[in-house]
Amino acid sequence: MRFTCRINGVVRTIDTHPLRRLLDILRDDLGLTGTKEGCGEGECGACAVLLEDVLVNSCMVPAMHLRGKSVLSIEGIGVDGPDALQRAFVEEGAVQCGFCTPGMILAARALLLKGEHPSRDAIRDALSGNLCRCTGYEQIFRAVEKASREGYGAHCRRHLVPVDPSYSLDRSERSWCFLPDTLEEALSVLASRDERPLVFAGGTDIFPDMKNEKVACPQVLDLSAIASLKKIHFEKNDVLISACVPVTRIAEDPALNRTVKILCDAARSIGAPAVRNRATIGGNLANASAAADLPVPLLVLGAKVHARNESQEKIFELEDFYESYRSTKLGKDELITAISFPLPPEGAVQEFHKRGSRATLTLSRMSLAFLSSHLPDGGYDIRIAAGSMSPVPFRLKRTEAYIRHHPMTAETLQRAIDVASGEINPRKSGEYRRYLSLECMRKHLQALENA
Repeated sequence: MRFTCRINGVVRTIDTHPLRRLLDILRDDLGLTGTKEGCGEGECGACAVLLEDVLVNSCMVPAMHLRGKSVLSIEGIGVDGPDALQRAFVEEGAVQCGFCTPGMILAARALLLKGEHPSRDAIRDALSGNLCRCTGYEQIFRAVEKASREGYGAHCRRHLVPVDPSYSLDRSERSWCFLPDTLEEALSVLASRDERPLVFAGGTDIFPDMKNEKVACPQVLDLSAIASLKKIHFEKNDVLISACVPVTRIAEDPALNRTVKILCDAARSIGAPAVRNRATIGGNLANASAAADLPVPLLVLGAKVHARNESQEKIFELEDFYESYRSTKLGKDELITAISFPLPPEGAVQEFHKRGSRATLTLSRMSLAFLSSHLPDGGYDIRIAAGSMSPVPFRLKRTEAYIRHHPMTAETLQRAIDVASGEINPRKSGEYRRYLSLECMRKHLQALENA
C-alpha cells in the first residue's frame, strides 16, 4: 500500500503492508525510536502518539488508517530543545528510567491541547492508560499541573495541515484489502465475497487477537472512512448511534450525558483514553464478548441493532442478537449500521457498576446496569442486566417481574435478592461475582425503597 501522510510536520510517502502497525513504521522504517513497545496490546501506553491530535496507541493503528493524516511522536515535540511540558517533567522528578516518558508526554499533551486547566482527577484519567513502574505517578501528575499553570497547550504548534488522502494498493492487496468510502461500497464487497472479510473499524479488539494469533486476516474490510457510520441522532424520544461512533464521543456527548448517563458511564469504563478514542460502539457489540461493557446498559435501555446487506435492512432486539459467546445473528453479508433506543422516562434512576482486577484498562469481572422508575400504581418498572457472568450479557427478567408485582418492602427486597441469586450463575469466581452483583442490587433496591 502506498500513501502520503504527515509525521512530525514532515510529509512522508509510505509504502508498506496495509495492516502494518504505525509503531513499526515509526521505529523500523523512520528510526523514530522514542515511541516504545511495551505490551503490544494497548495496555501500557508506551507507544502512545497523537493521530490528528487524538491520543492513540500506535501498536493498534494500521498503516491503512494513516492515509492523509498527521502523526505526532515524541520526536516532534521540543525540536529546538525541551518544551515547557518536557521541562516540567524534569523539574518535578517525573522521569527515572524514561521508558514510559514519551507516552506520558503525548498523553499529557493531548489533555492540555484542550486549553483547559484540568483537575487532578482529569489528569489521572488522561494518564490512566500509561503505566510507570518507577515514580509512583505523583511526580507525573505534578508535572502536568505545572505545565497547565504555565499555559501549556494553548500555544502548542500543531501539524494538522491537509495531506493528499489518496492511496494505491498493489495487485495482491486489491484482492484482500477493501477500503470503501461509502456504506454501499462496503455492502457490495460483502455481497461479492464467498468468505466474510474481517470487518475492521477501531481495531482495539482485533490487534490483540492478531498478536496472540487468535485471528487470521485473509481479507479485511475497513469501515473507518465511511462518514455515514459516525453520527449520533436524536429524534423526539429516540436516539440512534451509528456503528462507527467512537466510545470517547459517547462518553463525552453532552446530550447523551443528560439523558442516558448509564450508557456514558459504561463508555467511560472502557479501557483508557487512547483505547476509547479508537474503539467503536458497533465493534463493542459485534465482538460478542461476555465481558463487553456497552451491551449491558443497552439491554436495559431496550436497544435495537440495525443491520444491512445490499438488499434490505434488519432490526434485531439486542437481547435476541447474541447466539452464544463470540457469535451473533449477523449474516455473512451484513453489517451493523446503528444502535437505537428510546430515551428513559424523566426521573428514572440509572446505575452502571463494573468490577475488574484494577481501576482502568481492565476486563469486566462483573457488570450490572439498572434502569428503574416509579409506576402510577405505586410499583416500580425495573430493568436489570448483567455482563461477564454468562457467555453473553443478559436481563434478569425473573427478578424484574418479581419486583414489578410486589411493593418495595424489606421482605420484597430480600426475596428479590434470592430470585436474582438464582439467575446469576457465573462460571468462574462464582461466589465472588455473585456477592458483588447482589450487593450492588441490594443498594439499588434500598435506594428505591427510600426514594
